Amino acid sequence: MEAIRTIIVDDEARIRRGIGRLLSTCEGNWEVVAVLSSGLEALEYMDQSHGDIDLLITDIRMPDMDGLTLVKEAKRRYTFYPVMISGYNDFEYMQTAIREGAVDYIMKPVDREQFRRRMKEISAIILQNKRNRLHLHKMERELKLTRQTQMLSYVTSAGLDMGRLGYWVEDFPKGLYVLLYISLDPVPVKSRSYTSKDWEAFDYAMENIIIEVADRMQEQYEGRMEKWCWKGGDSDYWVMLHSNGNPEATEIEPSASDLSASIRTAIALHTPFSVSVSYGNRMEDLYMLPEARQRSLSLMNYRLLYGSNRTFHDDMADWAVERMDSELAHFAHRLRAVAEQANTEEAAALSQQFFQRLSQISSPMTIQYAVQNAYIQIHSVGIEYVSGDTVPVSLEKGIQSLSRAAHLHVLKKELDTLILDVISLVRDSRQSGSLKPVEQAKAWIIAHLGSDLSIKSIADRVYMNPSYFSRTFKMQTGVTVLDYITNLRMERAKELLTDAKHKVSDVCSLVGYQDVKYFSRQFKQRYGETPSKYRERLEGAD
Repeated sequence: MEAIRTIIVDDEARIRRGIGRLLSTCEGNWEVVAVLSSGLEALEYMDQSHGDIDLLITDIRMPDMDGLTLVKEAKRRYTFYPVMISGYNDFEYMQTAIREGAVDYIMKPVDREQFRRRMKEISAIILQNKRNRLHLHKMERELKLTRQTQMLSYVTSAGLDMGRLGYWVEDFPKGLYVLLYISLDPVPVKSRSYTSKDWEAFDYAMENIIIEVADRMQEQYEGRMEKWCWKGGDSDYWVMLHSNGNPEATEIEPSASDLSASIRTAIALHTPFSVSVSYGNRMEDLYMLPEARQRSLSLMNYRLLYGSNRTFHDDMADWAVERMDSELAHFAHRLRAVAEQANTEEAAALSQQFFQRLSQISSPMTIQYAVQNAYIQIHSVGIEYVSGDTVPVSLEKGIQSLSRAAHLHVLKKELDTLILDVISLVRDSRQSGSLKPVEQAKAWIIAHLGSDLSIKSIADRVYMNPSYFSRTFKMQTGVTVLDYITNLRMERAKELLTDAKHKVSDVCSLVGYQDVKYFSRQFKQRYGETPSKYRERLEGAD
């Protein structure tokens, strides 16, 4: 039986002890958590324990604060059941006590049998109300989860009108998020004999397997991690994880990796199929969810190159390392970047350098993987930053063309054609929208770089819906709002670090970060050394 947490308040020590002993003889699981001598002490205790009590047994007449005032003040803040004890058989006292919510009014001296009977009745009332509150709370949580999941399904659907989303993020908790995309791998030949009912059953089974695996992970983290699961298109599923930690929290990345592996294992074990999972970097602002969706979809394209039943994510250094050196992988990243920036001249020069490097390699397999990796990276620009989910050529056809190419110049022609097509789409997309709000947003960001900036706060300044603004900013600039802010902050931090009068903690605050460790980690990721090491190197050079 659940314990009923009780505090006893009376200015006479003998009566306090007596009520405590008497309560211990009553039927039920009574837990006396505090025995106090005044109303002020009781109110202070309730504030310190955040009102975590079920029953208050209090005398009425006490110095400092009487029982009636105690109940009235405490009831304003917390939910509990008060029982009044008094040596005065005064109807006005009784009337006031009942008005303040007392479940009983007991006269001194206390009749033991009457007290036990009444405590048994009160125990039943309290436990039943606890059960009712828990049931109501559970229903409210389930309703909220359903509402949130429906919104996530809407936000991650294709062809979404961003301008109609509103401030949907406000229904979700603050913290860090990761979006996982689960896609059914190419099915075995024997599946051709499956009926539509068979497919419905398998689809239902896979969805429930994913939910059960995610539920187990959530229980494992004991409240530190939340999850939402929903169905995408045919044989596609989504899971979003949330950690309520600050940017220093590291649990969400390993939890996403573990969940991906567990889902793949469970699907392979309980069905005739396999799935692949893809996810991008964590989100510190949930308005980035549409971009996270696009990133997950583009990462799934690596399945064409590296096979099924795998996990693809941004934190992997390069899946291609085992098949090509890091310099070739770096070329692919740079080609993607110049395509995002719609820089035709730099793209042509970089492509020339890339194929000059490939001409020095003797392994045809390495050359194929290097070009295919670059092709997927550039193709993903069309998926992520251009309206809609289509680009001039399908990725599957492009990879097939590359695999049939017999000469290096044919590979270069295929890649250069894709680069020009994607750059053309990016330019068309940027010209179709007004640059004015984006330029206004940039100016406001620069002027408030040391403030706590969020997508919503910036979008409000240019009178745009946050989701639509985030999408527009990315299409117009080639970088996300948060990446743009981070770039500016890091450049500003480098400038401030040249001035010895600024401590590293001061620089952290001046560029808008609250956590020095997080600031240092961001700086090191960008420049390869911590702010302290950077300053030491500058001072040594002098």
